[in-house]
Amino acid sequence: MGLPPETIDNTLAALAANRAAGRAPDGNAAPRSPADRRIEAVAVQSGRMMTELVRPLLSLLTMEGKALQERQRADFLWQQLKGKPPHERQVLVEGSRKYRSWALCERVAAESIEAAADSPEQAQYLVGLAVRIAELAPGEEAWRLRLQGYAWVHASNARRVAGDLPGADKALSRAKKLWEAGATGDPGLLNESVVLGLEATLRSAQRRFSEALRRIDDALAADCGDFRGRLLLAKARIFGALGDAEKSTSTLREAAPLIDSHREPRIALGLRFELVVNLCLQDRAAEAALKLGEVQELAEQEGKELDLVRVVWLRGKVAAGLGRKEEAREAFEQVRRELEARKIAIDYALVCLDLSVVLLDQGRAAEVRAISLEMLWIFREQKVHREALAALQVFCDAARQEVATAALVRQLIQYFYRAQHDPELRFEIIPRAETS
Repeated sequence: MGLPPETIDNTLAALAANRAAGRAPDGNAAPRSPADRRIEAVAVQSGRMMTELVRPLLSLLTMEGKALQERQRADFLWQQLKGKPPHERQVLVEGSRKYRSWALCERVAAESIEAAADSPEQAQYLVGLAVRIAELAPGEEAWRLRLQGYAWVHASNARRVAGDLPGADKALSRAKKLWEAGATGDPGLLNESVVLGLEATLRSAQRRFSEALRRIDDALAADCGDFRGRLLLAKARIFGALGDAEKSTSTLREAAPLIDSHREPRIALGLRFELVVNLCLQDRAAEAALKLGEVQELAEQEGKELDLVRVVWLRGKVAAGLGRKEEAREAFEQVRRELEARKIAIDYALVCLDLSVVLLDQGRAAEVRAISLEMLWIFREQKVHREALAALQVFCDAARQEVATAALVRQLIQYFYRAQHDPELRFEIIPRAETS
């Protein structure tokens, strides 16, 4: 008959229930009481409800089990691809079905995010590979469209990191059309919060901050927990770009316990560094001092020299906030030398401003003037975006005339931290009465 065994079992159970509910054929049995009939009805209804409850639960567990297996296999396949030259990876994807799974597409797309910070070119190559895997993936057309939409969202992110905002916007538009067209083909395998989070990051880069915050909130609502820490970190940075240090700080505090420092040490270190900086910007140096140990520990675990230099910088900021001016000055001088040697322009400019505040508070305007002259290489090498250069020019002009004030420099410091997330932001001097 082509029926599975469980269907026969269900039929036999129904027949048995019918016999139990009926009267004897000779009609001599006593009629069933209303209570008995009600018990039977409730039992039947309970059984149906239990079936309706268990069936989707077992389906979910089965799907998740298969998804976990596919992702583990994708990890293995990625390790194989990772060790091969780019052209060989392409050949393997084109020629072998085992390299066309949805989970491998997802893994390669995730690798593009990790690669983007150090190599935008590598990130763009990886998303190209992910898109091709999605196009060749087995399954129904709707599923392939959904998978392509997921890959194209990552292509948008790679273009954003490379500085191509128009190209990123076009890629996102294509991604959203594919993603929505394939919605019926997705049993819930692909994480929608990743898609929404990457869209929010682009909207932030486009200075569409209100829209970015809406997308972040949508992503947080869709998230099952895996991506929540990163989403909150992105939200904190949007608040930072808007100049809302209080909301940025509270959001960073919420995100901190969700970022596993063993699995994602770089993100954990960056988050805690930002938190300490925010506290210093809010004149909460005593609170910041309590967080320094965490940052120091993570930086030492990573073992990267530049991270340790930045920890010294943080110590200087905390010391300045606590009134330990000489300790702060020594820390800033040390960091300034290190950053100048590495030609890290924006951080060098910031530490010069931090040092200038300390010196101006001590009445040492002539030394601030000397610092402004030592910053000329930033203008020559053009390693800072246009609006930031204009802000630096304000400082240098005031310092050379020895009319720079600590209040002006503090405004510039606040500006530079915002401008790191909003390069088009212009510096505007706030009258002293408005800063109180």
